[in-house]
Order: sequence, then structure tokens, then C-alpha cells
Amino acid sequence: MNKKFKTDWSSAFKKMKDQNGGKKNFTDDRIYKPEFDDNGTARTIMRFLPSKDTDVPFVEVFSHYFGDVGGWFIDNCPTTLGKDCPVCKENSRIWDDDPDTVRKRKRKKSFYSNVLIIDDKKNPANNGKIFLFKYGVKIQEKIMELINDDGVMPFDYYEGANFDLKVKKVKVGRNEMPNYDSSTFKDPSSVGTDDEIEKLDGGLYPLAPFIAEDKFKSIADLEEKLFRVIGQAKTSTPAPTPPPAPKTESAPVEEDTSDFTETTSDSDDVFGEEEDDEFFNDIENG
Repeated sequence: MNKKFKTDWSSAFKKMKDQNGGKKNFTDDRIYKPEFDDNGTARTIMRFLPSKDTDVPFVEVFSHYFGDVGGWFIDNCPTTLGKDCPVCKENSRIWDDDPDTVRKRKRKKSFYSNVLIIDDKKNPANNGKIFLFKYGVKIQEKIMELINDDGVMPFDYYEGANFDLKVKKVKVGRNEMPNYDSSTFKDPSSVGTDDEIEKLDGGLYPLAPFIAEDKFKSIADLEEKLFRVIGQAKTSTPAPTPPPAPKTESAPVEEDTSDFTETTSDSDDVFGEEEDDEFFNDIENG
């Protein structure tokens, strides 16, 4: 049969594969991810840097990450922007009857900052480069302790302090979780000369896009997804118990949640996920 309109796709096929390795890629190469050595530890000296487009040198983002009978719910939480959230609303409704479920669906808190990599023990090619760094409550607490207790602003070019990031894998149940307790700030120092600082200042990544409106789905879309994931119709009363969730080897990736320091989270409170103190305080106190 003569295929008059036959197309040679070989060139296009190669280009398409080269563009993303043949599969969808959600990794943000701007975000720094330390790498573990054979002993299950990672260490990097870094410097937190200022922000050029936000009032404070970091942005705070709430998100929800949980699975149920209808799949996975992986989305930013509108409370980040001071708006109502269907998941938080449903958590409040069922808190008295099912606090364990609420804790599985609770908000996770993440922070984003610019950092300069000074000494990456595993990948020295990163040294001298600016990255975005996504981290959790444990590291944020260390930042605020330095500010409140020592009067040092770690993000300052001249009077800030380098951060010695030390991460260890710790066994928690059947899982290995990253622990950051040994991470410390060094003594205050300048990050460089005026010429070096000028170059750094020009290379900062914007932080405001992480909390832009387009990073958050509409309330209606989140509500529809929530009830689909938990296997219920929208109702004010509990639905019948859904069938067991299908077993999967890992959660499907819907967005980039691969930040190292929240490998599921930042070991925030002791190991693993952060307790959402703000949420639980609100509902326990009425």
C-alpha cells in the first residue's frame, strides 16, 4: 500500500525525548537538594540570602498531601493566602469524631528562601551558586532562634551567618526520615566584598511567585477533588465507610513535592510531618 502522507517522525521523536527525557519532569532545578553519602548523612555550608520581591526574606506556604480511596490530594492550601480551605473546613467538622484522620490530612508548612552554597561536601560543583531552598519548621525555628536570642539576621549580606546544614537519616518505624537537630549557624561574617555581593544580589530568584494566586486552585476545584479523593459525596454527615484504598508502591507525582528537606517533610517536629499547631489550637479552643 502506497502511504502518500507517510511522515518520518525520527527527528521529531528524538527532540521530544531530549526535551524531557521521555517523561514528564516536575523537578525544579532551582531548588537545592543536598545528597546523602554512603553513611546516610549529608552536609552543606550555605548562606541564607535576602529577597528582592517580598517583605521578609522567605515565603511560607501551607499544603496538603494525603492519599485515600480516590487517589492522592497534593495541593497548596488557600490558608496560605488567608482564604478558606475545604480540607481545613472538613477537618474541623470531623475533629471530634475522627482526630486521627484529621492529623493525616493536616496542613504541612514549608518555607522558601534564596541560599548561596558555600561548601557542598558531596557535590562541590554547586559551590558558589545561588539556589532556592525549601525547608520546614525545624530549620525555620533555628533561624528565628538566631534572630530572637542572638540578635543576628542570618539573611544579611554583611552581618549574617553561614548555616552548617547537617542531615542524618533516622529510622522511624519502617521509614527513614531526615533529622536536622545537628544543624547550626556559625559566627556572623560578611558573605563577600561589595563587588561579590552586587553579583549575588543580581542573581536572586523571585520568591513571590510561590504565593501567587495561580499557584492555588479555586475553592470549588479543591472541594470537588477532596470529596473525590476521600470517596464521599459532598455532605454534612459522614458517608458510608469506603472500600480499602488500593495498594500502590508510591504516590503519583502531581506537583513538585520532592524538596529534600521535606522528603516527606523536614523532620519538623522530631521526625516526620509537622503538627499543625495553629489548626489544632483553633479547633480545640472552639
